[in-house]
Amino acid sequence: MRKVAMVMAVLALAGCENEIEGVHKQIAEQLPNPKTAKFANVRTDTQGDICGQVRTKDDTGTFLPYRSYVAIKGTDGYEILLADKGSNLRIREICGGADLQRRADALADQPAPEGWDVEIVQGPNMGALSDMTARLIEKQIPSSVAYRDGKPVVLLGPFATKAEAESRQDDVMARLGTDSVIIQHGATR
Repeated sequence: MRKVAMVMAVLALAGCENEIEGVHKQIAEQLPNPKTAKFANVRTDTQGDICGQVRTKDDTGTFLPYRSYVAIKGTDGYEILLADKGSNLRIREICGGADLQRRADALADQPAPEGWDVEIVQGPNMGALSDMTARLIEKQIPSSVAYRDGKPVVLLGPFATKAEAESRQDDVMARLGTDSVIIQHGATR
């Protein structure tokens, strides 16, 4: 009986892996150089949706920055959403960070006397806190950990201007494929 259960588990994992490979093939076909597609932070949720980041090389052979994607599982296959640049609220609603994005959008036009933060999106995207901070240290990206509602939050900044924060956000996405949101330092989340 235990052998049957083990075989079933292996087959289930193989089926999931084949679905992910199929989704990645569909996503790669939408990119400038499909054969060079690299996927990062790939994860599935309980509904079978697949989230992650992808990047590819341009015509000169240089890697482009990571872009977020989601493959939404339906009865007829997957609906794929690929972010052009930056955030996509629909992707965040499924993959995490939508509430933080909405709050940041609501505050976007207000002054930031204490500067701007780049906040790493919490949840499956972040993984273990120690892994996230280790990846940032490895890439020589200074960060700090703050606690909000008893949960750790990884912050970059504060930066004096929003443009500086946006530049760091772009850098982190390009090098690590790590999703983040720009919000005023000290703002209530």
